[in-house]
Amino acid sequence: MQWTILGAGAIGSLFATHLLRTGQDVNLLDTRCARQHASHPMMLELLDGSFCMCELPCISHQAVSDLTLLLVTTKVWQVIPALEALVGKLPHSCPIVLLHNGMGPEEWLLTHFPQNPLLTGVTSCGAFKKDPHHIKHTGLGETWLGALNEAGTHYQSLIPPLANALGHAAWSDQIRERQWRKLVVNAIINPLTALYNQPNGMLSEHQAEVNALCEELHPLLIAESFTEPVTAWCEVIFKVAEQTAQNYSSMQQDLAHQRKTEIDYITGYLLQQAEKIGIKLPLHQDLYLKIKKLESTFTT
Repeated sequence: MQWTILGAGAIGSLFATHLLRTGQDVNLLDTRCARQHASHPMMLELLDGSFCMCELPCISHQAVSDLTLLLVTTKVWQVIPALEALVGKLPHSCPIVLLHNGMGPEEWLLTHFPQNPLLTGVTSCGAFKKDPHHIKHTGLGETWLGALNEAGTHYQSLIPPLANALGHAAWSDQIRERQWRKLVVNAIINPLTALYNQPNGMLSEHQAEVNALCEELHPLLIAESFTEPVTAWCEVIFKVAEQTAQNYSSMQQDLAHQRKTEIDYITGYLLQQAEKIGIKLPLHQDLYLKIKKLESTFTT
């Protein structure tokens, strides 16, 4: 099976280079390009400081009828626009795997690709793209995949090559639960670090704010069948912040580089789910509006 990766950002480039160096057949899909173009050179900086040079073949949207596996690693707000170009063109036999921050595009995918095997995943692998041709692996993490539809349940065979390439990968029959857990962590760490323009470790100086955000979110989490007390959620968030203390969140990086953030699919998704069941989240709403205001200074 050939791994076609759509979205050559930090995570997409990390997965592509690690899969390639462990013997997998990998290429990059550029849906904006009408013609196949030259391979994309990439230097992978490993955790031990060594370097590995890779040549990633690139294909255009004209080649999508031959795809055998599509791994989508774009920013979450880019998922639907990128896949819209493939509706009616992708073989029904081709699995589509979503791997992004936030939640929301899954519903659209189920509607527009109902015959394809559909999967989604979460990863805590750390990566930083220094420039278009240099990716740095900054931390080991866990990668989990799970099925979005019945056809997707037959693709647990994707796990061994991912585990071999990344150090950890596993299948989850409760992938939505794992998505929610990551969503909660992202919904607190990302906006706060972006607003304060500081690395993740800064959260230790704002414990009252983190506690209040967790407390406010707790009724929604109970409605989603999570049973942990507020203190447990706070502990998880502070642990993640401590483990990644020197890292800058993706939302902080997006604002620092005047890029659109993923706030609509992180905090925005939480606000939507809360509204459906009549729960108010004023603190999270305030964070959302502050990020959107900052975004509005450089996006249209």
